[in-house]
Amino acid sequence: MTTYRRYGLRLLIALLVIVYTLTNAGRFHIVDEVSLFALTESIILRGAVDTNAIAWTQWVNSPGEVLGEFGPDGQVFSKKGPAPALVAGPWYWLLRSIARLNIQIGILQGTLLWNGLVTALTAALLWLVATRLGYSDRIGLVLGLLFGLATIAWPYANHYFGEPLSALSLLACFYGLATYRQSGRLRWLWLAGMGAAVAVATVTAHVVLVAVFALYWLWVEGSNLWAARQVLGQEVTRVALRLFLAASAFGAPLLLAGGLLLWYNRVRFGDPFVTGYHFDSGEGFTTPFWQGFWGLVISPYRGVFWHSPLLLATPVGFLFFLRKHRGEGVLIAVLTAALVGLYSIWWMWWGGFAWGPRFLVPLTPFWVLLLVPLVQRLETGEWRLGRSHSPLPIPRSLRFTSAFLLLLAIASLVVQLLAVTVNYVNYEIELRQIFPTDEANPLAYGPPAQRLADWRYSPVIGQVQLLRESLRANSDLAWLRADGVLHLSTLVIGLAGLTTLLGATWGWWRLGAEPKEENLPSWPIRNLAPLLALLVMATWLGESSRDPHYGAPNEGYRAILAEICAQAQPADALIAVAPYDYHIPMNWMGGLCPQGIPLFGYAPSNLEHPEAQEVLGRIMQSYQRIWFVTSGLPPNDAENSVEHGLAALAYKADDRWFGTYRLVRYATPVALANSQNVPLDMFLNTRDWEQVTIWAVRAPGAVRSAEIMPVELVYQLDTPVQGNLRWFVQLLTAEDYVVALIDTAPAQGYASFSSLPVGVQFVEKVALQLPDRLAPGRYRLIAGLYNPEAPDPNRLLTPTGRDHVDLGIIVVR
Repeated sequence: MTTYRRYGLRLLIALLVIVYTLTNAGRFHIVDEVSLFALTESIILRGAVDTNAIAWTQWVNSPGEVLGEFGPDGQVFSKKGPAPALVAGPWYWLLRSIARLNIQIGILQGTLLWNGLVTALTAALLWLVATRLGYSDRIGLVLGLLFGLATIAWPYANHYFGEPLSALSLLACFYGLATYRQSGRLRWLWLAGMGAAVAVATVTAHVVLVAVFALYWLWVEGSNLWAARQVLGQEVTRVALRLFLAASAFGAPLLLAGGLLLWYNRVRFGDPFVTGYHFDSGEGFTTPFWQGFWGLVISPYRGVFWHSPLLLATPVGFLFFLRKHRGEGVLIAVLTAALVGLYSIWWMWWGGFAWGPRFLVPLTPFWVLLLVPLVQRLETGEWRLGRSHSPLPIPRSLRFTSAFLLLLAIASLVVQLLAVTVNYVNYEIELRQIFPTDEANPLAYGPPAQRLADWRYSPVIGQVQLLRESLRANSDLAWLRADGVLHLSTLVIGLAGLTTLLGATWGWWRLGAEPKEENLPSWPIRNLAPLLALLVMATWLGESSRDPHYGAPNEGYRAILAEICAQAQPADALIAVAPYDYHIPMNWMGGLCPQGIPLFGYAPSNLEHPEAQEVLGRIMQSYQRIWFVTSGLPPNDAENSVEHGLAALAYKADDRWFGTYRLVRYATPVALANSQNVPLDMFLNTRDWEQVTIWAVRAPGAVRSAEIMPVELVYQLDTPVQGNLRWFVQLLTAEDYVVALIDTAPAQGYASFSSLPVGVQFVEKVALQLPDRLAPGRYRLIAGLYNPEAPDPNRLLTPTGRDHVDLGIIVVR
C-alpha cells in the first residue's frame, strides 16, 4: 500500500470519526441497544453472558417483543448474537481502565462512540474494495464519503446496534473473496472466512448471505479450474489439495463461529440449538412478501430511498457495474435479493423504533459500491477538482450524470443530518398517536405511513416538523442539551478538527492520481489525523459525562454506586428496582467498582413471575450480601413485590435515603448454613405487662470485619400488644461499646406488634453490617424491644430487670 493511500485512509477515518462524534447523542435511543450493552458489560466485568441487569424488560411487552429469553434457572439472556459485544469488548475495557484512574468519563456514553469507529473503518474498507477493482484512490475516497455521510450508515454509527458490524464483516468477506480471485492467495480466503464468521455470530440469519458468498467462491474456483483445465488435468492430487486448503481457509473461521454459537446457546438455554427467539409467540417469517418489500424499499415509513435518496442512483450504477464486474455485480444482486427477501417476510420487518430500514444497513456499502462507474465518469470527465487543465467543454451526458448524482448526494446528506440532529424517537411516538394501535397486542401493530399518499407522515418529513417546533427540545446532539446547556468546547474543538481535516483532505486530493511521495506532508503531520479524532472524542466524552441524565456526582444513585463499589466484596450482588434509571449504573458502575458485581434489574411487580422468584432464590444461595436500590418508592411499598420477597428471605441490615433513591443492605442465609438455633426461652415485659418471649436465636459463631452478619430471632406474643414495638439488635465490645446495630419493626416493617396473633411463633430476620477493620476478639450479641411512643425508659424488661437479652458471643477473626 502506498504512503499516499495510507495517508488518505487516515484522513477519511479521522474525518468520519469526528463527524460521528459531534453528532452522537450520548444516550440510548432504543431498548435493543440496552440489551446489547448489558451483554457487553456482563462479558467484560464478570465473564458472564446474562442480561439480568435489564430483567424488567421481559415483562413490558408481548412475548414476541421482549429482548431476551429466560434460561433454565430463570436468568435473562439476550437474543442478540455475541459478536458485537465481543468485538466491542476491548473498547469497553479501555474506557473502564481510563475511568478506574479516577477520570470521570461515562462508560456507556463512551461505548456509544464505538460504532462510529466501525462505520469509519467500513468506509475505509469500501475504498480498498474500489481500488482492488481497479479504481483510483480518489474514487475510493468519494465512495467512502458517500457511504459514511449520505446513507443510513451515519445515523446507525451513533447507535449501539449490531448492523454496523454486520456491514463491516460482510464487506470484509467480499473484499477477501475479490482479492483472492485476483491473487489466488489463501490468506485472503481466510479474511473472507473471518468476515463471514463475524457476520454469522452477529446475526444468525446472515448464514443465508454466507451461503451466497460460498457459491461465489465455488464459482471462482470453478472458473480457475476451467481456465487451467489442460495444465491441471495431470495434477489431480495438487488440485484436490489446493481446493482442500482453500475450503479450510474459508470454512475454518465459520466452524469456529458455529462452535461459538452452539456454546453460547448451551450456556444460555441449556440447548445448543435454542436461540431465544419466540417463534411460538408470533415471531418468525410470517409477513406477506410484498407487504414487507414495499415497506423496506418504497414506503414513506421505512423505504430505503426515502432515508437514503442517494441510492436512487444505485440501479443505474448497477447496469454499468455489471458490464465491467459481472461476477461481483451478480454477487451483490443476489446478496440484495437474499437479505431484502429475508427481512421482507420477517414479522417485524420495520425493526421497531428505528430510523429507516435498519435491517438493510449491512447492504449499504455494497449499494454505494455500485455507484463507482458513475463516480468514475465524473472523476475522469469534468470533475477534475484541483486540476488546472480540466478539459472543456463538458459533454452533456456527463453534465446530467454529475447533476443527478450531486443532487441525490446533497439530498441524502440533508436527510442524514436531520436524522442525527433531531431525536427521531419523538416522531415515532407521535406516529403511534396518529396511527393508533392496540398497545396490549404489539404483535398486531401495523406500521404507519405505508401508502405513498401518506408521504407527509414519513419520518423524514417528521424530522423537519420536529426541527421547526424546537431544535433545543428535540435535540439529539450531546453538546446541545434540552436544558439549554451548550458544550462550547466540544463544538469549537470538533469544528476546528473537522476544518483541519477537510483542508488536509483537499490538499491530498490536489496531489492527483499519481502523487510523488516527496509532495506529501512529513510523517508526523500525516499521523496527526488520528490524534485529532482522539482529541475530539476525549473532549466530547469529558463534557458529555456531565449530563444530568446520568446523575450528579456524589448525589442520588451515583452516591449509592460509589458506596457500593468502595465496599464491594466477591460475594455481593446488587438488586435494583429502578427500571427508568438503568442507564446510571451502566454509565458509572464499571469505572467505580474494582470487580464486577452482578446486577439484577427489576420493576416493582416483577416478583409476581416465577422466573424472578427462581432467580431470587438462587441469589439467596449464591451470595452473602445484597445491595438493594429503589427509585421513588417508600419502604414497604405495597407495589414493591421485590422488597417484600427480600423481607421474607433475607436479613435486613439498614435502610438509607439518597435523595429519591433508597439503599438497603441485606444478608443472605449463606452465613447461617452451619449454625443451629440456640434456645433462650426469655420473655420481655412492657410496663403494662404485655409479654413477648424470645424462644431462640440463630447467628454465626465467627465472622470477619466488613462482613454482614445475619441473625434470626424466634419469638411469640404471649399477650396482645397494643404499642408499636421495635426490635434492636446490637454487637457490643467488652466495654459495652456498640460496634454494629439494627433497629426495625417486625417483619422488616411489613407488620406491627399490635397486628400479630398471640401464641404463634415468628422469625425476625435482621443483619448487622460489621465495620471495616473491626478488631479481632470476642463480642456480645444482644437484642431487645422498645416502644418509641412510650416515655423513657421505654425498653421492655426481662424478669431480672435487664433491658435486653444476651444472645451469645460472636468471635471476630
